[in-house]
Amino acid sequence: MNNNLIAAAIGVTVGVISAVSIFIYRKILANQQYITTTSDLNTANKRIDELLSELEALRLQLRQQKKKRKISRKLNSSDNTYTLTDNEATDIDVFSTDTDIGDDEFYDCSDGDSETELRISEELNQLEVILKEIDEQEKGQFVVDTYYKLQTLVNSHHRDNVEIVWRFARACYNQAEAQTDKNVRRSFILEGIQACEKVIDIRNSNLYKWYSILIGLNGDYLSMSDKIKNGVVFKNYVEMALEMQPDDFELQYLLGRFKYEIANLSWIEKKVAATLFAELPSVTHEEALACFEKAVKLGSKNPFAQLYISKCYAALKEYSRAIDILNGILEKPKAETADDEKVHAEASKLHKKYSGYNS
Repeated sequence: MNNNLIAAAIGVTVGVISAVSIFIYRKILANQQYITTTSDLNTANKRIDELLSELEALRLQLRQQKKKRKISRKLNSSDNTYTLTDNEATDIDVFSTDTDIGDDEFYDCSDGDSETELRISEELNQLEVILKEIDEQEKGQFVVDTYYKLQTLVNSHHRDNVEIVWRFARACYNQAEAQTDKNVRRSFILEGIQACEKVIDIRNSNLYKWYSILIGLNGDYLSMSDKIKNGVVFKNYVEMALEMQPDDFELQYLLGRFKYEIANLSWIEKKVAATLFAELPSVTHEEALACFEKAVKLGSKNPFAQLYISKCYAALKEYSRAIDILNGILEKPKAETADDEKVHAEASKLHKKYSGYNS
């Protein structure tokens, strides 16, 4: 019974440590908006890992104790006599001690599973609240603090949680896009890619979408042959995401970008691609145009979508239609974001280039 009492105490301890870990974890997230250095974040992450290691050790000990308990709640009752197997008799010997409780009665000491499950449920509820807060923050504009919150979650004990990972990939994308230093930009891209690849076997459209986006960005740093290989990986995951979410306008835009880039390859680039693949994906500017137009129809506000529609029309030698799209871009009010500025500048160049063509 001493061992049984120890098992019960372990069950209570697991609940206490779990509650404490939640409290400490929430405090870390609450204070992290004031943390500005990597060393401070690493210290916080290390402390969380230590707490979780202690919790896991207690849970393991609890499971080992549970395996040893195979005894009846009552033995030798007045109604019948319970016959023990050899294994059960051995288990009783393991737990047999001198106690004040009668020798004819043993109780299956609760291992605290219900309490542990309750604590885990509370942790998940807390996590859900955190993710909802992050999603609300992301609706307006990217908040740097969300990147650090998600980084802490991924680096602690949630690296296999796909709902956290895809949001972290999105945060890495936003961080990368905010950088002017190309090396720093790529470090965020690779960080997001590596996090995604640890859970890439889990079917999730958001995971595949943001993994594809980061893969696409990483293509800027690759050689032509590696860029083509990279592009095929990009296409595969975009298409898998579209199977699950066919009305996602961002995915339609991404697929359009892939098709446009392949259709736009030069003869030499296609020769290089042909040496890498048994069959180079056969796509046309018409197919790319269909994807971009569908993205806009589904509600895409991405300024690049209209720009690429004009590029497709120009590639198809429908210059008047291309000019109409470019006029629409240039007539919009002053650019509000960096992307708007890029689109406006490129649209201005294309307008000068094609304004003299006849359709």
